[in-house]
Amino acid sequence: MTRLPFILGALALLLSAATGPAEARQAISLRAAPLIVCPADGAADALPDFTAPDCQEMQVFELDPQGRHLWAQTRVSLEAEWIASPGPKGVYLSGLAASEIYLNGVRIGANGLPGDNAGQERAGRIDFAAHAPRDLFVAGENTLAIRLSSHHGFLTLTSPMQSFFLAEYGSPTDRILQYYWPSLIMFGVFALGALVFAAMAVRAERREEPIILVGLGAALGAQLLIEAARGLISYPYPLHDARLIGIVASAFGVSLSLMALTLKRFTSLSFGRRSLALGGYAAILAFPILLMRGFDGKTWGVLALALALCALLSGYQGLKGRREALVHASGYSLAALIAITTQSAFIDLHLFWLASVFLIALFVQQALTLLREQRIRALETRRAEALDAALALARQASEPALLPLESGGRTDFVRTQEISRIQAAGDYVELHYEDGRCVLYTLTLARLEDQLPPTFLRVHRSHIVNTAFVRALEREPGGGGRLLLRSGGEVPVSRRILPRVRTALSEADPARPV
Repeated sequence: MTRLPFILGALALLLSAATGPAEARQAISLRAAPLIVCPADGAADALPDFTAPDCQEMQVFELDPQGRHLWAQTRVSLEAEWIASPGPKGVYLSGLAASEIYLNGVRIGANGLPGDNAGQERAGRIDFAAHAPRDLFVAGENTLAIRLSSHHGFLTLTSPMQSFFLAEYGSPTDRILQYYWPSLIMFGVFALGALVFAAMAVRAERREEPIILVGLGAALGAQLLIEAARGLISYPYPLHDARLIGIVASAFGVSLSLMALTLKRFTSLSFGRRSLALGGYAAILAFPILLMRGFDGKTWGVLALALALCALLSGYQGLKGRREALVHASGYSLAALIAITTQSAFIDLHLFWLASVFLIALFVQQALTLLREQRIRALETRRAEALDAALALARQASEPALLPLESGGRTDFVRTQEISRIQAAGDYVELHYEDGRCVLYTLTLARLEDQLPPTFLRVHRSHIVNTAFVRALEREPGGGGRLLLRSGGEVPVSRRILPRVRTALSEADPARPV
């Protein structure tokens, strides 16, 4: 069973690769195209002189409008077949900026309003598409110019502009959602997993591991939802900073949960020492967040480091003789290698597929553990009840209980060990004795039941028996049963409580046929 999470994880990795994002048909990427970048002159609406000495040449991923007001221009060669292809055309720009886009000298769209400072700028959306009329394109070389600024962010990113391309016109968030939807399916797994593990934590005797798994599922769900938010909501670019912080914080939570789970499963440390160790690991996991450039790097870096540390810790315990720890070490090592080699693809896609099947397998393990605990508790309860029944029989034999019962204006003190069975008779009860006598007393069956010792068992709404006098239990075709007494009498047993009667009798005397 310990191999199950990692076997399923390998299958999930193959599935995630098969369902990974594909480039849209006929999209023309301009991310690596050369740009001429010039400072903007105030809020000038006219295109600048891109041959001026203060202009620089760079690529889109090097373009940085943070705290600046810029013009940028690139040239793209288009074939007549692309221009004539079906569907409206659009220019897509994603990044931390308010922007205006010009095609061959004609302004085709604005995303917010660029300006020299935060007061002049109106923040645009993080992802923007401008409709490009077909008749503005020419076969051959076309010019695209952008005026942009970024004054409303509170972080400084190393690469604030993320994509620039031509494609069929449509919603930019829909295009991004096509990238994230395979992973977004897993959100339900994480949310349901957190709820299921929370329910297990309430019912289990050992609650620490289910609580850790609640945290793991919640952190994975939060990371996925924040990651995929860009494909669900068209938000202003200043909110992107908060999204990046949320992704890194969620990845840190996932990493700590994995470390806590490994410490709990594969070490014999006390809770206090595990807590101290987890604090030390948290300090180590802070290093990639502080040192790595770019928030993608911080995210996959902290996850890869956590997986590597889990692999080392479980591997060490495996070398000490715990074979299941070696299986976990292999799985963690493979996941760490995937994180290092795929980086952004890991945090966008592979992580969530691997984590979903890992959680499902852990759920199966936890469910089996909970069932084992319940069986053990039930067995212990039955043993305790059997001991109580045996002790009650011994007490009845050595120290018979006396019941004060009224009959015809007198009070009799009846020894319980002499009563074989009791039957209701309206507001009265009939006591049947071992010697065959039957005496009527003024008392209801319910009131008398509260006074009887544990050797007496109510088997029907109108009958109570002394288990010491039961010879056997026989089932009847209708689902009920009957008790055969040593005195030769019979007592009906209702179908509803027949299983409980059988259990009680077998615990009191295992040799008795039930």
